[in-house]
Amino acid sequence: MLKKTLVVIISLMLLLPSTSVFAAGDQPSAWSKDTIQRGIDLGIVPERLQSNYADPITREEFAELLVNVAFKKLEMVERSYEWTKEMVLEKVTIDQPFEDTDLDHVNLAYIIGSVNGTSDTTFSPDAYITREQAAQMLMNTIHQGSIVSYATEEKMGYSDYNQIGEWAKPAVSAAYTLELMQGSNGQFMPRKHITREQAIVTIIRVVDHAKYSQLKLRGDIVAYAWFDDLAYNVGKDYVYVSYEDEGEFSLSDQKHREMWFTYRATSESGVRYDHEKAIVIYGFQSNLLNLTYTWILDAALKGEGAKVDYGYMTVETFTENHLLKFTLKNIPGYFNALVGHVYGYPQVAIDPKPID
Repeated sequence: MLKKTLVVIISLMLLLPSTSVFAAGDQPSAWSKDTIQRGIDLGIVPERLQSNYADPITREEFAELLVNVAFKKLEMVERSYEWTKEMVLEKVTIDQPFEDTDLDHVNLAYIIGSVNGTSDTTFSPDAYITREQAAQMLMNTIHQGSIVSYATEEKMGYSDYNQIGEWAKPAVSAAYTLELMQGSNGQFMPRKHITREQAIVTIIRVVDHAKYSQLKLRGDIVAYAWFDDLAYNVGKDYVYVSYEDEGEFSLSDQKHREMWFTYRATSESGVRYDHEKAIVIYGFQSNLLNLTYTWILDAALKGEGAKVDYGYMTVETFTENHLLKFTLKNIPGYFNALVGHVYGYPQVAIDPKPID
């Protein structure tokens, strides 16, 4: 009888909603409490950040939140085959790793474009971040697949707008439009350190207001998990793609063959299926738009390389060591694929041109 009673009690406990994990005397502010609890329930807020909510957050702590929300968003898409953190770390090589940290979540944040270093070799993981820095890291992560537009100074109405660094204004105005960061009492307070609870609430807004349905390498280059025979090298301003031929029919083979024989550009070309050509033509269609701008497609069908300038990046195919080389330009603002493939601050439409 006792055993049955225990079973019933345990079963009822499992059915109950999760209860607050906040320790007595270490409560978050009333305005943030429910949102922080939601972040904990979603698995986005790690246990080590479930205390000291009024403390400023560090660069590596915020990086972990960004990585966790990005992969939670991927998980919520519910595809049959999706990236995991472990897969990304296995498939992507950082050519210049940081010397002051080797934390997986910092490396992942760098891979997906959330963060850069404080120098070519350092990340400064324990440094606190300001609100304008947080806005930039946030938009670095989610800009490509979200509907990004830049709010005007008048629209935001921040009395301290002139205190926002020029480098941060694209991020601050885009974060405002997406309702991710909107300041308080008519101010943005750009140089004030962002606290743990402020950071967590901002990150949870990504769940509701931003889109992140595909992994983006260095923030811009869409990479699909089912292309399982590709490997990547990343640096601050580039993504290089290589083909790893393991001599077996792969999921990547299946997907690329389907596209090759579905689209007339290849199915009616008279060219026999070639896996490397198919990767170049279809593997990064979200970025290259090869069926619209056909220089890369035409060259690939001839077995030749091509080089094209997309405004926010240049792309080179069939190089000596890589199938594709994406080189990202250091320009203000963000590339966005949901409002007509635009980039920059202010936004302009891409106008690809071949490079001789």
